[in-house]
Amino acid sequence: MGYKPNHIVLTTIDNATVLNDYYANLLINDELESAKVWIIGDKKTPSDIYNLAKELTNNGLETVYLDIEYQDNWGRRYPDFYNLVPYNDDCRRNIGYLHALECGCERLISIDSDNYPTNDDFVNYHSQTGKNINRFLLSDTSGFYNICELLNFKPSRHIFPRGYPFSLRDTDCDIYSSSRQVFVKIGVTAGLWLSDPDIDSITWLNGKVKSVSYFGFDLSILSQNTWTPINSQNTSIARELIPAFAFVPMGWIVPGGRIGRYGDILAGYFLQAIIQGTDYHVAFGRPLVEHRRNSHNYLKDLYQEYWGMLISDYLVMLLREDFVPKEESICNRVIELSEFLASKAIEKLPSWSTPEIKGFMMNTSKSLKLWANVCNDIIS
Repeated sequence: MGYKPNHIVLTTIDNATVLNDYYANLLINDELESAKVWIIGDKKTPSDIYNLAKELTNNGLETVYLDIEYQDNWGRRYPDFYNLVPYNDDCRRNIGYLHALECGCERLISIDSDNYPTNDDFVNYHSQTGKNINRFLLSDTSGFYNICELLNFKPSRHIFPRGYPFSLRDTDCDIYSSSRQVFVKIGVTAGLWLSDPDIDSITWLNGKVKSVSYFGFDLSILSQNTWTPINSQNTSIARELIPAFAFVPMGWIVPGGRIGRYGDILAGYFLQAIIQGTDYHVAFGRPLVEHRRNSHNYLKDLYQEYWGMLISDYLVMLLREDFVPKEESICNRVIELSEFLASKAIEKLPSWSTPEIKGFMMNTSKSLKLWANVCNDIIS
C-alpha cells in the first residue's frame, strides 16, 4: 500500500476495537496514508483480530496482525533472541518494533490497547519525533521532571508517574529553562494521558484519581541532564533510536513472585542513558490520549511492581552517575549498556539485593545484547 512513515505498534489480548477510534482520528486528520498499524498477538488474543485488521486495511489504514504462529516462525531467524521473549507478556511488542524498523518507518508509535485518541491530531503531533527543532530546553535541579505536575487531577493530588524515583517524591519540581533556544533533534515524544494516569500501584491503593486536563505546552523538550519516566503508552521513537528502546522482558522469579510492569520503564531510562552526548532529546506533551484503564487488582500489581521499583530506583541513579557511552552507533551503545549491567551494575548491587536480582540483571544484559544484534542485522 506504499511507503508509510508512521508505524503504530500495540499488543493486545482483547479485541482491539480501539483501533476503530484511531481510524476515525486518522481519517478526519487526513493521516491514513501516512500510517501503518502492527497488532502483535499473544496466546490469549481473540481470533477475530484477523477480521478487524482486514477491515481496517480495506478502509485505508494498513493493518497487519502477527499471530503467535507467525511470530514463532519469524523467531527462527533469531532463535537466541526469540527464546528470551516470553508469551503472555507485553515484551512481545518488541517484535512489532523490529518489524516497523525492518519496513523502514521514520518513527515508531507505541500505544496500549486501552489508550483512546482524543480530539488531538494523533499522528501529526507525533510527527515531530525525529525532526530538528529550535526550542528552549527544560531542566530540573533534581535531575528528574515530574510530568504529572502538568495535569489537573480530580480529586486534586500531588502524584508521580509510574517509575519516578521514590527518593525524590517528597519534593516539587524546580524546573528552569535554558537562557536561549537551541537546535536539537527530538528522539522521543511522550504524549500524556487523560482519565486514568499511568501511576504505580502504591498510588492507586491510596485512592482513585482522574486526569481531567492538561495545561502544558503542546511540546516541551528536556535537557539531557533531566530525565523522566517514559512508558509504552502514547510514545513515539525516532527510527534511529528504536534499538535503544527495547522493552525489557519481565517475569523473572524473585522472592515473593515475579518482576512485572516495569519493562517499559526500564526501556525508557535505558534510552535516556544511551542518548547522552548525542543530538537526541526527550519531548513530552501532546497528543493526549484517554487512558481507559482495564480492571486491575492493585495488590497483585504491587507484588509485580515491588522489585521493579527497587531495581529502577537503584539502577537509574547508577546509570546517571557511572554510565558514559562512547560508541557512535546506537546499537553499539546498547551493547555498551549490556556490558555495564553485567559488570558494574552487578558489582554495585545494594545490600537489599538477592541472588535472583543478580540473575535478572544478567538476563537483562543478555537480552539487550541479543536485541542489539538483531537490530544491527535488520539495519544492515
